[in-house]
Amino acid sequence: MKKFYSLVAIAMFSVTAIAQTTLFSEDFASVTTGDNTGTNGQNAQWDGNDNFPTVVKAYQAGGAVKIGTGSVTGSITTKALDLSTDGGDFTVTLDVKGWTNVEGDIKVTVTGLASQSATYQATRTDAFETKTFTFTGGTAGSTVTIETTSKRAFIDNVKIVTNPVILAVGDVNATKVNLVKNTVVENNILFAAKADVQILNMSGQVVKTAVVNENTSLDVTSLAKGMYVVTATVNGKAVSQKIMKK
Repeated sequence: MKKFYSLVAIAMFSVTAIAQTTLFSEDFASVTTGDNTGTNGQNAQWDGNDNFPTVVKAYQAGGAVKIGTGSVTGSITTKALDLSTDGGDFTVTLDVKGWTNVEGDIKVTVTGLASQSATYQATRTDAFETKTFTFTGGTAGSTVTIETTSKRAFIDNVKIVTNPVILAVGDVNATKVNLVKNTVVENNILFAAKADVQILNMSGQVVKTAVVNENTSLDVTSLAKGMYVVTATVNGKAVSQKIMKK
């Protein structure tokens, strides 16, 4: 019920999205040796490049790379990236397909964050399958590692972008009706007006509600790092302001 209500609340505002920022992109176009459809076309080792300086058991596969062998896993790791951009919310997308059959999952690990794995069905004679991994809490100086959980997989078109932030019209009018004093938050949100407030995550779910007074604070220590929208009605006007929880 909370999620439904929050989505309706957001729909009442004029909604805009801040454009994504591309943090990293690699299409392996420089890998011209080998192929990614046969079983004998990946004999040339790939030593990485400026985007992926650290590789383990990686091989050239004709515009893609194969990681892993018939007996061990493989991985490729990016250069250091600033993943704190736009509040540290970002998405890793990649194209993947397996060997003659799928031998395991594909796993993505980001510095300081929990690893994520995904299953897939495409094999070497199929078109690549796109997988998406969404993370919150990115930091500067992070690396992203893509690896197999068992044996072999082909990888192509790795891209990392920030997640677009959904803002309501109240953000545009924040200078007229102020609700939140500190939009970059560590443990407490400071309020400039008395209101019944809701805090929504970027999926439109209400994660916290409260009644606040002017010049009081609300403890949000329990919220995960990332972007949120604080909504309320102030002096008869619907207001929402974006905050970033550090």
